[in-house]
Amino acid sequence: MAAQPLPAALPLSGEPVAFRAIRGPEDAPALHAVHLGRQAADGIDPLSRAESFPSLDSLARSLAQAVEKGEAARWRVAEAGDAVAGYGRVADWPEADGTRVYLVSGWVLPKWRGRGIGTELLRWGEAAAREMAVGRPGERFEFAGNASATERDSAALLLDAGYRPAYTVLEMGFDPAFPLQSASMPHGIELRPVASEHLEPIARCVADAYRHEFAGGRYQEVFDPVEWARELAEPKYDHSLWQVAWAGDAVVGEVLSEVEGDGAEVFEVSVAPRWRRRGIARSLMIHALSVLRARGFERIRLSTVAEFPTQARDLYTGVGFRVLKEFPRYRKPPA
Repeated sequence: MAAQPLPAALPLSGEPVAFRAIRGPEDAPALHAVHLGRQAADGIDPLSRAESFPSLDSLARSLAQAVEKGEAARWRVAEAGDAVAGYGRVADWPEADGTRVYLVSGWVLPKWRGRGIGTELLRWGEAAAREMAVGRPGERFEFAGNASATERDSAALLLDAGYRPAYTVLEMGFDPAFPLQSASMPHGIELRPVASEHLEPIARCVADAYRHEFAGGRYQEVFDPVEWARELAEPKYDHSLWQVAWAGDAVVGEVLSEVEGDGAEVFEVSVAPRWRRRGIARSLMIHALSVLRARGFERIRLSTVAEFPTQARDLYTGVGFRVLKEFPRYRKPPA
């Protein structure tokens, strides 16, 4: 796809700006520099898994995969002379209610903001998404955009373009000064060490737990327990950190953690619907925190959704977590 100049009506001054598709992994350093350059202005926490702050290596891998799969046109680079001023990309996935979501993302260096580059990347992304949707006739779709509570420029751009918050991801961090509590499992529930043959039952319990989190599967990605069980078998996961509750032969709840640099991330907390309101989640969390603290982890984080009917935020606050930042997830129906 050839480089396209910005429309002349946009308020540009100085260096002309043009757009092009990606070339491949060789673009990774320049695109990574965009994120480094926006870190202070956007209040980015590089230790956060909820932030859109990719590493240089992950960017290079993503660019290589895009070229290999013939998806280079899903990316757009904004150039000012020989320098990259920003870039955008489009990703998509199906949700459980049958909606196809097209996430339009874009990042612009602070010194190049206010010149229409972000607006042009957003317009391009929506147009690209519409072209993709043509290949799926009859499928319902909508646009998505992300901007955290500290990415004010991006949030303003999305709101001006008609996007509205659909739900909010909360990133929470454990307060090391919070006293660890004691907890026992309810009668008939026991903790068992995780074995490889337990991974699929764990994954199926997670699937059951999230089945009705949003009415009709709204905002819920399609989840394959068998596929996820295969992922949980990967060497990067330390199963000795996991806390899994059993009632007889059935998994009824789990708290799954993983090492994240010099900290830890609790990436899954769930209890099967019929076993809720019995203190299982709280007991699992306290056991998990005890293990993580005993291993020397001071930085422990997790993410949840503010609108979950299980009121997970209250559970996490009660065992020592505090909200670090909010990440609204924006949606917009196609006109």
